[in-house]
Amino acid sequence: MAPAMASVLDPVVLPLAELHAARLDGELFAVDECFSPVDEVESLWLRAEALRRSAGTRMMAELSTATWLFGVRAAAPRVHTMCVPRSDRIKVPPTPRYVVREVTHDPDDVARVCGIGVTVPARTLFDLALTKTEGRDDDALGVLVRWPELAEGCARRIEAARNLPGKIDALRSVGRWERMAAVSRR
Repeated sequence: MAPAMASVLDPVVLPLAELHAARLDGELFAVDECFSPVDEVESLWLRAEALRRSAGTRMMAELSTATWLFGVRAAAPRVHTMCVPRSDRIKVPPTPRYVVREVTHDPDDVARVCGIGVTVPARTLFDLALTKTEGRDDDALGVLVRWPELAEGCARRIEAARNLPGKIDALRSVGRWERMAAVSRR
């Protein structure tokens, strides 16, 4: 019996040329910078494992990268949005593949999937609502507010925060998307 193929393949497992050839032959599909056999179901676990192989475990996925991991976005972002805990004092070398910022999270704001941290949907919605309009992923924001408990929790969290830059715009944004989502649910 032939050995089972790994769920996530990268150039450490097979040469990059072979991986691309197998993708062109229809045997593999791309998962960010990695590949997976076509009989694998694309899932949170699969996307997180692919991200962990390229990003490691010290950074956490947030914003557009978190929405991709949760399946809200269909494709991986060209530039991943990652964060590190402000208290860890991690020095991340500059790279065009990742935008990394230092943040402070509550313990409930981050989940670990395949060894990599990812902001939970409630925190992701909160962060998306506070992102400036030109850099925000409005499609992902629109999908996330379709869950009333997320939208309501996000609005309460924004209202409760003190000295929060962009607070009024964030509340308007969540409210606008919440109204659009309510209309689409009818």
